[in-house]
Amino acid sequence: QATAVSAAPGSAGDIAADCNDDGVVTVYGTERYIGGVGTITRDCNVNLTAGAKLVLRNVTLTSTGSLAAISSPPGTTIKVLDSTITAAGSLELTAGCCAGEPFEVDGTVIVRRSDLSGSSLQILASFGATNGRAVVAESTLTASGALGIQVRTGPDGLTRVRDSVISSGGDVWLASAGDTRARRNTLSAAGTVTIEGGVSCASIANTPAVPCT
Repeated sequence: QATAVSAAPGSAGDIAADCNDDGVVTVYGTERYIGGVGTITRDCNVNLTAGAKLVLRNVTLTSTGSLAAISSPPGTTIKVLDSTITAAGSLELTAGCCAGEPFEVDGTVIVRRSDLSGSSLQILASFGATNGRAVVAESTLTASGALGIQVRTGPDGLTRVRDSVISSGGDVWLASAGDTRARRNTLSAAGTVTIEGGVSCASIANTPAVPCT
């Protein structure tokens, strides 16, 4: 179902209703969902067109399946602010996916003061292309399954994770082919915790202390 730019923001109930209709929501321009509670009862893909921006602020969303907000075109942005999103299946926030240059540049994913959980969790920005930006701050990320958690960007990318609690039933991978900074996080994983930067990397005051690789 296509969702055009709204004169007024929608709510968590609106995006849940769109998902429940046919499992697809397409975002053009800037689409904001502010406040409210919504339950998604099927797998859902929220697709962003070139240059589109999806903003979820102060929403509570629960999904009985997998939920993916994902884009292939350049210049897309996903922001999750002061929100709680819980998925029984995988939860994926990806701006710039999945074949690489030149189509998927300049993706941005920002998660602030939010609680995200799923069987696996992926926060990816232009991971096969350039100039991605992935930011997680003052948030809780939880993955119950063995596929774990990724926060990742590609060449010339910036990955920033700070003041967050990250818990995984598998691995945790905080990475960029460009620059990675992980500060003051609490990290727990049944698998391996990896913090790496292709060009530069800093791992500072994390618990436990995990060196850059």
